[in-house]
Amino acid sequence: MNTCCAPKTRSFSRFVRNYVLLGLVITLVLYTAVLNFYMLYGKWMVAAFQLQLIAEQYDDQLARNPDASLPKGFNIETFESFDALPAELRAYAKPSDLEIDELFYINTDNYADAKNPDNPIFLVFPHQAVDGREILILQTYHAGDGDSVFFERLHKLAWLSVPFAVIVIGIFAWFLWIIGKRLTEPSEHLQDWANNLTADRLGEEIPDFGFEELNDVARELHRSVDQIDKFVAREREFLRQASHELRTPVTIVSGNVELLEKSPLNQTQARVTSRIKRANRNMQQLLETLLWLGRDNAPLGQTETINFSAFIEQEISDLSYLTEGKHVSCDFIPDSRETEIATSPAALMIVVSNLIRNAFQHTPKGQVTITLTGTEVCVKNTILTCNGQCTTPQGEGIGLQLVRRICERLDWSCTPTHLPNGGMLVCLDPGSETRVERKPELVEN
Repeated sequence: MNTCCAPKTRSFSRFVRNYVLLGLVITLVLYTAVLNFYMLYGKWMVAAFQLQLIAEQYDDQLARNPDASLPKGFNIETFESFDALPAELRAYAKPSDLEIDELFYINTDNYADAKNPDNPIFLVFPHQAVDGREILILQTYHAGDGDSVFFERLHKLAWLSVPFAVIVIGIFAWFLWIIGKRLTEPSEHLQDWANNLTADRLGEEIPDFGFEELNDVARELHRSVDQIDKFVAREREFLRQASHELRTPVTIVSGNVELLEKSPLNQTQARVTSRIKRANRNMQQLLETLLWLGRDNAPLGQTETINFSAFIEQEISDLSYLTEGKHVSCDFIPDSRETEIATSPAALMIVVSNLIRNAFQHTPKGQVTITLTGTEVCVKNTILTCNGQCTTPQGEGIGLQLVRRICERLDWSCTPTHLPNGGMLVCLDPGSETRVERKPELVEN
């Protein structure tokens, strides 16, 4: 069978592990990015929170002491007006740039003609105190502070987040492998059990696969196999009984016809007896075919060496009664009358006779041409009543259906082709391996 275009199947365990691991990687990448953003740029967020906290603490002091001094500390000063701010800050900012309770940030190093680590960085937090005054809390850094011990350690801590993420991925992957194995082992166990479930093991107890859903699937599989086994048993019993019940009347008819032939018969009685004999023979062939198709791997008779050409001629002669009363002619064209094949006579008789009978029966007026080329025999019926205008192909009937099934069982080639005139061309080839090569005879001088 050609598997180049077959759909690819997926492993359930691999599917679960891959998607969970993918979700983990995406989560850790996002977490690492957010962590680095917070460490590298979050210091300004921390500064805003710190200055706001200082402003709220000042409001608490004013509530207790109206004369409380303005907040002041390490690199932090407080001013009551914009004009009181350092001149370097006022050179790059305007009063309209400041909003109450919003951090204002400006790096004067970006505006300087030359980079200098002493260029100040200003963080201004405007705030309206509880007494109605507007104060400006100023925190000052310098451009060179990025090389300080604090920021150096902050950058190192940010880089540590990368190996941390890798370690977490490794630990989680190992944990995921353990969980995935625990999850997929029951399904793999179910698969092995289903593959080995046969009729002989139906009496065994259904294993526990650890999950209710898998146990339900196992019970359903067991029930289906049990039903199929019972159905096959009924079919075998039917075939056994049918073999006896159907063979009995066929044998009785055959025996009585033989007795009748021994009696003196007139022409009409002889013709009727001949028809009964042929019909009984066809019934016996059909019965053997049906019984054989109903048995798996059953051989259909012994292999014998058969003269293929003579065999076909005999079948044409036996079935010629089907053309009586019809304007049908039959031509047999063999390429050689010495072609011999080694196969089952019963199988070959059933197939060839069905092909010829199908052609005779479905040709009300016309010609049947049988061509033998090597081991390939082609049966073609040309229907003259259609005048080349038939568009509906003739039905195959049970004959060709039996031929198809027999050829499938014996690995024979059978190719039917519908013709425009309503006829059909069927080519049968039992195979080159069935051909018997004749050894040249020695001629004595």
